[in-house]
Amino acid sequence: MNDDIAAVREFRADLDEPREGALTRGRWQLARPEPPRRRRSWVLATAGAAVAVAVVVGGAATVSRHDRPGAQPEQRATPSTQQRTDAADLPVTQGTKAPMNPSVTGQAGGTHAQAVEALTRLAAKQTDGPLVIGPDQVLYVKSYSLTDGDTRYIHEVWMDVRSGATLRIRRNDGSPRPIDRLSSQREIDEYTASSKREPAGLTNPNAAYVAAFPTDAGQAHAIAASWLDWSQRQHPGRDAGAMIFERLHQVLHFADPLLTAAQRRTLYLAIGELPSVRATTATIAGRQYDVICAPSQAEGTRCVLFDPATGRYVGDSYALLDLVVKLGKFNFVDVGVQPRPAVGPERGTPAPEPGDATTTPKR
Repeated sequence: MNDDIAAVREFRADLDEPREGALTRGRWQLARPEPPRRRRSWVLATAGAAVAVAVVVGGAATVSRHDRPGAQPEQRATPSTQQRTDAADLPVTQGTKAPMNPSVTGQAGGTHAQAVEALTRLAAKQTDGPLVIGPDQVLYVKSYSLTDGDTRYIHEVWMDVRSGATLRIRRNDGSPRPIDRLSSQREIDEYTASSKREPAGLTNPNAAYVAAFPTDAGQAHAIAASWLDWSQRQHPGRDAGAMIFERLHQVLHFADPLLTAAQRRTLYLAIGELPSVRATTATIAGRQYDVICAPSQAEGTRCVLFDPATGRYVGDSYALLDLVVKLGKFNFVDVGVQPRPAVGPERGTPAPEPGDATTTPKR
């Protein structure tokens, strides 16, 4: 069971990976082989919506998930939710940030001082609170490319913020078998339980982290120090900034919508405290975005996009060391609230076997 859980977590970390990255052992064990993709974190059937904070990085958080803004007691699916099941009937958010195949002009270069300035400015823009999610609703996160054709990438996740379980994944990237998979109740229960047993941290963010994340911007330096300590212990000899950005990808997708404005300010300032981060800008369809990157010769350059007008995270880019954003190398991200999907069928194992998924792709 422990090997299966580890494999699923490795698989989830590569479900949404860009093509430049290498496939990991977990992906080969749990899914059909695919061309190498850029590295990116997604959840399969377990907790994935939270942040590692300095005060709890060494162990489990002490704040109950019920204390999180908008949180409700954990619930098992009822017969009524199972009947509302046909996942194909659920509404799907359409990406609207830019037209297909937009003009893209990325600026080369970037310094740490620029990153600090940009993240400080973005932090000051935070005014809105957490996304309100009702008792029979879930967090919906959609990541999508702006290149049309058969290889267009669309990745959707329906996540229960109360238990941290991913209830449905749909993915399309022009591959022969798109994924459209509902988690079974046993999978939801087993991975939720395993997440609770495992010490909380960047490798196991859970709902309690969202509740416990500091609202005091003065703790930003300590949070960044805890991330660096985690990277040095877990990945000695690897590029710390790149390893942290890999985990922060999941934080920004699944925790950022659930944070208060004060928590989000602290998070963004903590990212600015990482010594390796650099910043530049990119103009997409005539609109400028802040681009915050962790360039790495060995690990690849991971970047995140922010809208300077709102201060909010809007997507990801995978650049070379020059940090230039290019068409086909970035995705936008939409978040929202949708009805709770149905519980999927039992499969006999906690994770899909190769070829088990029906599929939706990536680019």
